[in-house]
Amino acid sequence: MTDLTPITYAETAHTSEKFLWPRPEPCHHGKRFRLSAASGQRLAPRNPTISIPPVAKGLELIAPAQLRDIESQPDFSPRPKGYQQYPIRMDEECLRYSSQTKTDFIIGVVKALGFVGLVWMMPVCILSIGFMSAFYISSHPDLYFWPDFFRYSGWDIAFFALAFSIIAWGGASLIYRLFPGFSAGYQPGPMWELNRRTGMVTVFANPAKKSTAWKVAYELPFHEFDCYLQSSPTPQGIAQYNLSLVHYSVEAHVALVGMFGVTSRQDQLAAWDMVQHYMDTSQSLPDIPVFEMYRSLDPTTTQADKEIGRPPRFWRDMDDETFNQKIVELQDRLSEFYFG
Repeated sequence: MTDLTPITYAETAHTSEKFLWPRPEPCHHGKRFRLSAASGQRLAPRNPTISIPPVAKGLELIAPAQLRDIESQPDFSPRPKGYQQYPIRMDEECLRYSSQTKTDFIIGVVKALGFVGLVWMMPVCILSIGFMSAFYISSHPDLYFWPDFFRYSGWDIAFFALAFSIIAWGGASLIYRLFPGFSAGYQPGPMWELNRRTGMVTVFANPAKKSTAWKVAYELPFHEFDCYLQSSPTPQGIAQYNLSLVHYSVEAHVALVGMFGVTSRQDQLAAWDMVQHYMDTSQSLPDIPVFEMYRSLDPTTTQADKEIGRPPRFWRDMDDETFNQKIVELQDRLSEFYFG
């Protein structure tokens, strides 16, 4: 049975007032670091007192039906055995992230490319069979066999592309199914951690190797980090955004893109506010489904929920229709809050 005692905040725990503290050290960022990690628009620290999380990586991160499914597991616990060494965490104590292994990433890319090729080439091949066979049979009555059709129609490339897509998608899916330990998974250690209990940001040295998986490169206070909103265009020329936390002095940074993805400007602004809200121990945990099972393990959240009479299973007992309506309402609130 795991210990379900609420956490105790350390003396270094973060509150929003610490963003106003002076920064005595000068900036030691090199040019390359400034052009990569510290590029983009610097977002001023705020004191978000209301919970308006992003949609895709906030409210929709885990739906109520998924929470109920997780709870139904016979060995379910908010603090499962060995949870302290999980390379990915999102609970009352910390936000911790690790990326996929290189093998998982490569197989995933092959599977995605195969699926995209299958979706595009299947209708092309079906239409080509219909139109081209009708055309060639009418203009070349002596061609009755498929080898002749491929030889003279010029559509053999499409069929080869379809065959490659099927092999890529099916092969990658088969590898995931037969060899899950080899193909799927995350790096042995985390890349970074934002700790609500201690108020510290930890950047790990090299999470890809077991020998250095948990070696700490930097451990610095959260209030010493600046947030940068970075943008990049899609192939269609549409701007997409991501966040980077950068220490004001040393070359330490946290790429939040892994956890919050590349999304709209609005969702990234909401993600930055949610991170500040999460780290501020004077405020309760952000009220989104993924944190609900941990609310009783955080002292500030427990007291706040008691004062307002929040049902402990507000999200977990919510039906799909109501949850979808909450998503629509959140979109409207985000638009009004940031651009209204």
